[in-house]
Amino acid sequence: MSRDLRSRLRRIRESGGPVPELSRLSAGPASGAGRAETPGPGGCGPRTAPLPGPAQGADLTGGSFTSPLPGKSAWVPAGFKVLRRTLTLRPDRPMPAVLPAALPILLPDLRNAPPSEDRPPEGRPFPAYRADQFLFFDLETTGLSSGAGTTAFLAAFGKFAEQGGLCGELIVDQFLLLDYPGEGDFLEGVLSFIESRGASSFLTTYNGKAFDSQILKTRCLMNGFVPPSLPQADLLHPARRLWKRMLPSCSQAVIETMVLGIDRSGDLPGALAPDIWFAFLRSGGEAGSPEEAALEGICDHNVRDISGLASLFRAFANVAASPPEAAAVYRCDTENLAMLWRRAQRLNPEKDLAAALLEKAASEYPRARLRLALDRFRQGRHGEGRGLLSSLLDGAAGEASPAVQALALRTLAIDAERRRGNLEEARRHAERALELEGLPPRIREDLTQRFRRLNHEPTN
Repeated sequence: MSRDLRSRLRRIRESGGPVPELSRLSAGPASGAGRAETPGPGGCGPRTAPLPGPAQGADLTGGSFTSPLPGKSAWVPAGFKVLRRTLTLRPDRPMPAVLPAALPILLPDLRNAPPSEDRPPEGRPFPAYRADQFLFFDLETTGLSSGAGTTAFLAAFGKFAEQGGLCGELIVDQFLLLDYPGEGDFLEGVLSFIESRGASSFLTTYNGKAFDSQILKTRCLMNGFVPPSLPQADLLHPARRLWKRMLPSCSQAVIETMVLGIDRSGDLPGALAPDIWFAFLRSGGEAGSPEEAALEGICDHNVRDISGLASLFRAFANVAASPPEAAAVYRCDTENLAMLWRRAQRLNPEKDLAAALLEKAASEYPRARLRLALDRFRQGRHGEGRGLLSSLLDGAAGEASPAVQALALRTLAIDAERRRGNLEEARRHAERALELEGLPPRIREDLTQRFRRLNHEPTN
């Protein structure tokens, strides 16, 4: 192990406690059970960030995962230079096996999936998805590039186990490549596992469409295997819609810590995975060596990634089941949440729910207040619309952008001219809008034409 890598591991241990140890990688079926504690949301372990974090006392954040059950975490041979193990994690509260009907509103990949025997063709109602249809997937690789030179050496899969209409366990399967010559057996084991899940499953990832699935596809083609064909549900883009404006970053680790309240102290950073695996190769895989212990820590990190992904999926399911309450628990971007519900009328029979979400967002976001005001004008509630626009311009919902202010003034100008016949007030609104700086050219041109017409000036 290089001096630089050793010093970085030492600093991690000193700052976050000891790196959890698993059963020895060189051990066979008789190895002792590993310990991969995976704290999650809902009060299981301290929260490292008080803001935004889950709301205190909330009851929707259940789903933290405890240690694997005894006797189910031994590494066993799964081919030449390949090991496999199975862990069973238990949430602090089971989740319903049947997922909310509104989940495709948050996860558009569910709407775009190709038809199968369990998914009706386009234009027909979507089926009720079940939690055990989602196969959580994560890779550890030798680099961050998706090119031909990057190899996957660790793959993890997680799946909810249903019993009596509830999912009370998360089963995690890992495949570990111990050296390059075993890559063929490693890929064969991974592909066989994916195919065994059935055509109705979704490969569920975080940025997997751009990275994990591309790495797997490249390695399959390089080794003469047919890449898997399961549809994917990537949680990265839905997460950005709900938390991009709320968090410094939308990485999985940041969302786990600041939204779900997951404590990952003592966990090895995934960025160390390539160095650790290469150090393990150079050491010859000697049992009990520091290199083996470090690789065990990366395997543990991989398990935590899967349990964190499952916890995030549960959060989406909770938001889909009860958007107003869950939005407060998970501190979601209520404006984007409201717009998702408005745009998905085909999947959302409860139009009142979309309106309620927009009303909630209007108290925080100027753009949402503008949209709500326009709705009020369309509904003939002109007085309410004027009041919302006036409060928007006064900064009641925060400082609005020049474009939003200009659109609000334009709407007031139209209302004054067409509904109340007050041309002087309409001119004032148009003139005030033109005084704003940084307007998009299209909006400025429209306002200029309107102002000239109101002043009886020639227009282009």
